[in-house]
Amino acid sequence: MLAVLDRWWGGFGGEAGSKERALLLPRLFFQHFTTTSFLAERPDGDLAAFLIGFFSQSDPEVAYIHFAGVDPALHGRGVATALYRGFFDQARAQGRRRVHCVTSPGNTASQAFHGRLGFEMLPGDGDVPVQPDYDGPGLDRVVLTLDLDAQPRTGGTLDLDAQPQAGDRDERTRPTLRLTILPTLFSLDHLPDRRHPQDDSWHALVRTPDGLTVIGEASGQTAAADRWIGIYDADAGHGLDVPGLLASVVQPLADSAVPVFVASTYQADLVLAPEPHRDRAIAALRAAGHEITE
Repeated sequence: MLAVLDRWWGGFGGEAGSKERALLLPRLFFQHFTTTSFLAERPDGDLAAFLIGFFSQSDPEVAYIHFAGVDPALHGRGVATALYRGFFDQARAQGRRRVHCVTSPGNTASQAFHGRLGFEMLPGDGDVPVQPDYDGPGLDRVVLTLDLDAQPRTGGTLDLDAQPQAGDRDERTRPTLRLTILPTLFSLDHLPDRRHPQDDSWHALVRTPDGLTVIGEASGQTAAADRWIGIYDADAGHGLDVPGLLASVVQPLADSAVPVFVASTYQADLVLAPEPHRDRAIAALRAAGHEITE
């Protein structure tokens, strides 16, 4: 299981994040909590998903989900939801009434997923309620709780071959792409008078009634906060009738709280993300199944 964590999480958090994830799965969980944990495997035996949980020994009404993960190739097929609901049913059968778990403040995709399942964040600091030093110095967490009495009883089974449900954004499979991080850093500018730039250092111009938007090349005078990386399809040239290509890139970035600016061309879409969010953006795209070349 440890062998797939970095790949599934797309390197989220860098080396420190990798070490933290490994420390979350010591052998004791696979020795003493097997009856409340789940592994999902493909027919060839490769790991597809897992959920590690247990019942609280201190509070007879509480169950706890310690860690869960799904192969990015199976994202959008309801696999994580099925694992969670299976655990909910098991906990309810044992008289548990609440499920607790934690996630990291930067993992906005996890926060959104738990929110859709009905979890609520406990009060804390900031817009996202963070519990400072929850797991030790510098290890802040978002604490989530769910009322099992308000959840449906499922009794279903996990089907890794199930097709996504039409009409539900979270149950759709999006295209996966080979994306390139362009070597150029970009800048954005707005010219209210709609005048054409005096030099030719621009890469794209968009004229609207409000003025001229200029995507240019960042210079040595461009502040770090105003520099943007460029994300471009390495296999540019998809037909204009292919749906979901842009959404497959911008949605994972939105789920990870990465702002974007998009310039569409006839061949592909140029997606810009702030350079200070570079690592988070790349991690989010890899976790969504995209191949990234830097």
